[in-house]
Amino acid sequence: MEKWEIALNKFFIPWRKNKEVVGALVCGSFVMGNPTKHSDIDLHIVLSEKAKWRERGNKVVDGFLIEYFANPPRQIIEYFKEDYNSGKQMAAIQFITGRIIFDDGSIEQLKKEAKKWHSKKFIKPSSVSNELNKYAIWDMLDNLQDCLDKKDANFWFVYHNFIAGLIQYYCKFVGYPAIKDYKALDIFTKEKTRKKYLLPEFPDKVFSGLIIKAFAANDKNKAILIYKKTSDHLLKQMGGFNINGWKIKSPVS
Repeated sequence: MEKWEIALNKFFIPWRKNKEVVGALVCGSFVMGNPTKHSDIDLHIVLSEKAKWRERGNKVVDGFLIEYFANPPRQIIEYFKEDYNSGKQMAAIQFITGRIIFDDGSIEQLKKEAKKWHSKKFIKPSSVSNELNKYAIWDMLDNLQDCLDKKDANFWFVYHNFIAGLIQYYCKFVGYPAIKDYKALDIFTKEKTRKKYLLPEFPDKVFSGLIIKAFAANDKNKAILIYKKTSDHLLKQMGGFNINGWKIKSPVS
């Protein structure tokens, strides 16, 4: 038994005495491999379906940070739904890849439910949303160029925020799961990371290559050129865009 498993067992002693606890599942880097000194132990504590409460917290045991989530099955399924509606898959992935510590059968059912949500294709933006997203992409480039022209001190802050924006807009457009900012480079460059999060390779290799170059840029003039090339490529894939004469007409809500 590894040190982190010993710490987890110590943490779980009082929870085992709770009659409303019907199962537990551990997930994350310690289960999937390659944990770092910043990795925590992710623990899902499954409560009886009759439970009327939930709890989330953190506890350090033997130097390991344990982040725990206690929920009845119906609440966990709600998390699957919420993630899906937000273009995410994290809750489902945790249950698919997690290791069962003990179970009355509830976690096995949740694993099956998680696989259903994980395999479900995301709903792509409507034509109206797509047009609005294209305008937003054009506007980001215009604002970034303005920052450069004015020699704003926050250029790099704006630049990297807008790079993240381009990634998320493209994810929505192609139905790719939302990418967390701090994992973006690894997801675009490392198969091991994609495998860990059950992700396919990003469907547009040209875009991936441009994003990797954009991350590496350290000269403002070169950065704006790479950004423009990335933005132009994205708009082309989304059907093209011309600000001159652009308009959108839709029903009132």
